[in-house]
Amino acid sequence: MRSLFSKKRKICLVLALLWMGIIFLFSAQKSDESTQMSNGAGRCVVKAVNEIMDKGWPEEKVEEYALVIDHPIRKLAHATEYGILALLWYGVMSSYWKAIVIAFLYACTDEFHQLFVPGRAGMIKDVLIDTSGAIAFMLVVWIVGFGLSSWRAKRDTH
Repeated sequence: MRSLFSKKRKICLVLALLWMGIIFLFSAQKSDESTQMSNGAGRCVVKAVNEIMDKGWPEEKVEEYALVIDHPIRKLAHATEYGILALLWYGVMSSYWKAIVIAFLYACTDEFHQLFVPGRAGMIKDVLIDTSGAIAFMLVVWIVGFGLSSWRAKRDTH
């Protein structure tokens, strides 16, 4: 059992380091490349809503709505990236707080890195958004873990 646990930790460590590399690569994108990618994501969301809800919006309206949701999509992506990072580090260390601290510290280095990328800026606000994502994911893990242990305790007493 111990070797399986160690194997899981090693896998989580490799995945966490790979995920950090992916975050680094996203942050290394110039501003216009990053904007183009998030606009594409927004466009996909708006097109899906347009089709699913049978809105019949013309392409100009789709573009307009895609631009409106661009900022929230970017921030949600940031929070999700760091939530996944915290989740992976939790798998390595089994500590909510250590996973959150690592995500926070990496967010700080990521924003510092962006100071050197054309058109990008390091922003404390983004560190807070990233860390909020890590906290949210760890809160979900804690709630699910608490719920499962309560369920197991009830099941074992009956």
